[in-house]
Amino acid sequence: AAIVIMASVLYSVVRFAAYFYIKQNQLSTIALKSREQSVLINTLKFIQTHKLYGGLHRIHNQYHGIITDEASVSAKSQIITMIATNINQFISGFRNILVLFVAVLLALNNEMTIGMIFAFTAYSVEFSRRSTIVINLIYKIQLLKIQSSRLSEIVHATDESSLASYFELNENYSLSARGIYHQYDKLAPLVLVDINIDISENETVLLTGDSGSGKSTFIKILLGITEPVAGSLFIGGVNIKKTGKHAIRKITSSVLQGDSLFPGTIYENITFNDNLDNIEQVYEIADAIGIHDVITRLP
Repeated sequence: AAIVIMASVLYSVVRFAAYFYIKQNQLSTIALKSREQSVLINTLKFIQTHKLYGGLHRIHNQYHGIITDEASVSAKSQIITMIATNINQFISGFRNILVLFVAVLLALNNEMTIGMIFAFTAYSVEFSRRSTIVINLIYKIQLLKIQSSRLSEIVHATDESSLASYFELNENYSLSARGIYHQYDKLAPLVLVDINIDISENETVLLTGDSGSGKSTFIKILLGITEPVAGSLFIGGVNIKKTGKHAIRKITSSVLQGDSLFPGTIYENITFNDNLDNIEQVYEIADAIGIHDVITRLP
């Protein structure tokens, strides 16, 4: 019995020793996959620039390097798995031989009968099989935790619609910001420090500042696109934490840096693919933003 238990313990030790190497390799694979997709997306996004300045060869080498690293990490994982499997097979075979050897010695000393040997062998095999199933199940669960931990930030992120109930704003659309702080990540310096501003309804405000001073970031905070590190926004004196960010987006419109047109017609871009029954309303919108005459001159 001690031999069978020790063999199961050794099996679990080898299995979970291999797990730590597999875990590191899987994390590396996830990071490499992320880099691969980033390179692909950025290449497609700036394909014209890469063509004009001969950057395709560099991109090809970068992409090829990532694929090579992925293959290397995958090969290491397969080698570790193969080694662990072979060791476990050796432990299983050595256990069976040792059990039979000890059983035969006990039978020669008249301490066990042939029937007892067959019975104990059958029970030992069954015990080893079931313990192996349990160990393998725990091992697979641990591997799944690697994937689930990478998704936890997305899965457990709070839905914007659940942050507040749908609270209707009054007709006072004044905008206020109090104590706004923001930084791009935890290690980066603060780009916005204690920003306080009051913008009355129908007031025109121009934000000026050096490049990188946080103008666009502050606008995105006002639009509810970016979450500040600290501070509060108020519309008509009502905190947006009570109204939800949808309240800001419902009463605002914006054209930000990097915005681009959607594939389709001018009509679809103006209406945001929302079918309007009154075409005159589309004309009024185009005229209000100063592109109606430009559109009419198009062939």
